[in-house]
Amino acid sequence: MAGRLLARGLALSVAGAAACAEPSACAPVALASSARTVHYPTAVLLHGLDSSRETWRGTLGRLAERGVPALALDLRGHGESALGDAREFSAEALANDVLASIRSHGVKRAVLVGHSMGGRVAVRAAAIDERAERPLLCALVIEDMDMRERAPVSPPSTDAARAALARFAEPRGRFFHSWDECKAALLPFYEPARIDGWRGTRVRERAGGWWSDINPHAQLLARERVLASSDGTAAWAELG
Repeated sequence: MAGRLLARGLALSVAGAAACAEPSACAPVALASSARTVHYPTAVLLHGLDSSRETWRGTLGRLAERGVPALALDLRGHGESALGDAREFSAEALANDVLASIRSHGVKRAVLVGHSMGGRVAVRAAAIDERAERPLLCALVIEDMDMRERAPVSPPSTDAARAALARFAEPRGRFFHSWDECKAALLPFYEPARIDGWRGTRVRERAGGWWSDINPHAQLLARERVLASSDGTAAWAELG
């Protein structure tokens, strides 16, 4: 009996192989599985100037509803991320921060999404990742940003602005004991109504005081070394 079944199985295998000589005859059958969600690459979201990961709060919620894994990052000097050494601030430094953070979260494949200035950082990160032995990124999305070099920015012109800028460069320079103190530090750089609009969102209460996700020092560095540079064009050419 066993011999007859074996012989019959071999005959069926040969017949099946012949039938699959035509690609249309080899179409796979969709198999039921225990998986309950589609396996997507992780969406990694990068904000723009004067912003933080909080700008993606609504987007993160919508992606979660669709079963898409996602994370939003505070770029160097923004949100709750440290500024680091101001002399090292550059598109490449920010891009390497992003790639290192993605790896530190255990992400194997990612779609990188950059808004505004974050788009420039995303392009540089993609160019770096393209050269990696095991690339992380499978897609790049740039929103509200082009690659042209912006005009140079002017440094602060008053003593008050220069003193405030120096404070924002310090590790704890974005922590204030009161809302009024925080607003006064931001006033040399922004309109009062704009600052008031950030209260409770980009400038929020923290234990014992107020924390500003907004960092004029990081904004100045980003304008000088990311936007007012040819790095965007160079990174785009590398990708091309």
